[in-house]
Amino acid sequence: MTETLIPISISRILVAFDGSVHSKKATELAVHLALKLNTELYFVHVLEETNVPEGIEEYMRIEHVSPSEYFDGINEHLVEPAMDRAKAAGVRKVESISLRGHPADEILKAAQNHGVDLIILGSRGLGRFSRDFLGSVSTKVLNHATCTCITVK
Repeated sequence: MTETLIPISISRILVAFDGSVHSKKATELAVHLALKLNTELYFVHVLEETNVPEGIEEYMRIEHVSPSEYFDGINEHLVEPAMDRAKAAGVRKVESISLRGHPADEILKAAQNHGVDLIILGSRGLGRFSRDFLGSVSTKVLNHATCTCITVK
């Protein structure tokens, strides 16, 4: 007996990017799939303002940099190279979404707001806390997303 496959339509992919090794691998998979499926690709980067790296607050004070300018600069230097990679590969539409808040919550909101069909994220990010097998962000996204998710190691 031949089983009939259920067609899956993917027109928008969201990749969560934080600069970690796992998110870079997630980006490579997202770019590959976006090219094969001729889809739109959204990069989402979420900064937790309460999780400013040690020493940065002093730097911002000395350099007279506002938290907003600091966070915008991180997005520019962190996400733009990943977006450039996708554009150079020929992905038809590439967008960046920069958000502030709890990463899992913001990733889920971005996926909903942009009507994505697939979320790709690293199994572990750069957060301070991690779980045994999957990071807390990827675990929450996998458990609460309304679309298909892929985690990458």
